[in-house]
Amino acid sequence: MKKIVLIVLITLCSITANAQKKSLKLKNAESKYKNFVYRSPQKYNNQTVDFKVDRISFSSNYQGSKKKNIYQIAIYGRVNNNKEQIVYNTNNIDEIIYYKNIFNGSKYRKVLLFQHSYTIASKAYYDTSISVEF
Repeated sequence: MKKIVLIVLITLCSITANAQKKSLKLKNAESKYKNFVYRSPQKYNNQTVDFKVDRISFSSNYQGSKKKNIYQIAIYGRVNNNKEQIVYNTNNIDEIIYYKNIFNGSKYRKVLLFQHSYTIASKAYYDTSISVEF
């Protein structure tokens, strides 16, 4: 009788141990921003590659020396598992509101982030553009 109880106990323990999954399969969290692509002549063989957006920040900065506001859109994300940051300067607050409505509305088909860097007299300059395809 003791052997039967012992065998039943061992089989119950083995069944419950096998019923629990030892490894969890994680799903990738879906990005809030979809269909963003990145292109730069200096990187990734000048090819258009997927840009996985982590976050987008909209900011306004005041430069006291020039006595004017600078409005910026910063897009942080990953391209081919490399961290990338795109900073786009806008002319006014209306342009920030325009892009914020586009990015949150998801009515766009594709967003192309283009960045080109060049040097003049040993100083680096960056040209950045955001193209939205509807």
